[in-house]
Amino acid sequence: MNNIIIGLPYIITRLISAYETIILIYALLSWFPGAYQSKFGQLITKLVAPFLNVIDRFVPPIMGIGFGPLIAILLLEGLNKIILMVLL
Repeated sequence: MNNIIIGLPYIITRLISAYETIILIYALLSWFPGAYQSKFGQLITKLVAPFLNVIDRFVPPIMGIGFGPLIAILLLEGLNKIILMVLL
């Protein structure tokens, strides 16, 4: 049972890190015309859009530049640190 508790923070932090990577890929897709319309782009959008839409409600784009992905990654990093402090 102790091994499960010790491994749980590791698994959670790895999943959060993977989601951060997906958000980064989503942001990088904006540099390529038509990337969001590809199958890969559609998959990434389905994974990331619900979370970014919540953030965009609170922080709308400023002068056409959206800061949602940056804020999302910062929030997830903070969550990661809190989880590690609480569970370890």
